[in-house]
Amino acid sequence: MRESVLSNREEYLSSLFNKENETKKLSRQFAEELGLARISISAAEAQLAHILMKMHGCRKFVEIGTLTGLSAQYFFDALPAGGELWTLEKDPEHARRSAEVFSKLDQASKRIHLVVGDAREELVKLEAQGPFDGVFIDGNKAAYLDYLLWAEKNLRKGGLVLADNIFLSGAVWGEATTQKFSEKQIRIMREFNERLANPELYEAAIAPTFEGLFVAIKK
Repeated sequence: MRESVLSNREEYLSSLFNKENETKKLSRQFAEELGLARISISAAEAQLAHILMKMHGCRKFVEIGTLTGLSAQYFFDALPAGGELWTLEKDPEHARRSAEVFSKLDQASKRIHLVVGDAREELVKLEAQGPFDGVFIDGNKAAYLDYLLWAEKNLRKGGLVLADNIFLSGAVWGEATTQKFSEKQIRIMREFNERLANPELYEAAIAPTFEGLFVAIKK
């Protein structure tokens, strides 16, 4: 019964947000070809992140975890004229596919920068471009806390933090999952969530999407 309801909800949301343009469809096609369609962000969740970023007025934004460039396009669309997006991807093949997608975007009034390499190393190099207005964390789950600590140093006061997959399919509260997560990943994600929920550091809330989206404003 539960699976039927979930399936119907997914189908309903998909029907509302299934009008993606050709470059977003290309990113989804690339994800399917790489066997990664399952971990691509849904259109409904991507649109939520897009709206939150746009409402916050972010002009300089960092995405950690490009995959095939789908979510980056939603963030790029949310940028105002003169805005810049840096999106980080470690896997060379994912980056190659993303670069092909990004080459088709109109960057006359705003820019998207694809940064290839280990995010923890590349983020240090990006610090000279800060402070930033926001960050989207969707990379290596075992490195989430490192990413957050970087954001705390490099986001402006009032900067936006968006973090996806913070439920680990239920593993953070002990639920058995089909996808296996290591003890380290679960421990790090719990620490990450506890830090974002700290009212001395952030104003925060969780959007109960399928994988959980943390939304926080740096104090």
